Amino acid sequence: MIKVFFKKSDSLTSTTIDEGQTILDAAKKINIAEISGDCRGNCACGTCHVHVDESWIDKIEPIWTASLESYLLEKSKHYNEKLSRLSCQIDVKNEYDGIIVNLIEES
Repeated sequence: MIKVFFKKSDSLTSTTIDEGQTILDAAKKINIAEISGDCRGNCACGTCHVHVDESWIDKIEPIWTASLESYLLEKSKHYNEKLSRLSCQIDVKNEYDGIIVNLIEES
């Protein structure tokens, strides 16, 4: 099992998931309200946008260039070129145990 942390301000919430599941799956497991995933993980809506913690961004697989992920992220007012990812597109590996993703707070 891989532990995934969700950070909002100074608060951390966590859950565990199996390798091959996504960060979106982890968020759904514990009902993270900030990650709605309206398209159910099909990389079609952008509602599962997160900022991967700076300590993890270089440890995870980069955005697949042929996907719509970059396009969807760039449309967000919370887009951060380095840290933004769609949680449905981060397939969790055993090496990601302890990963931290920052929830985006609507302003």
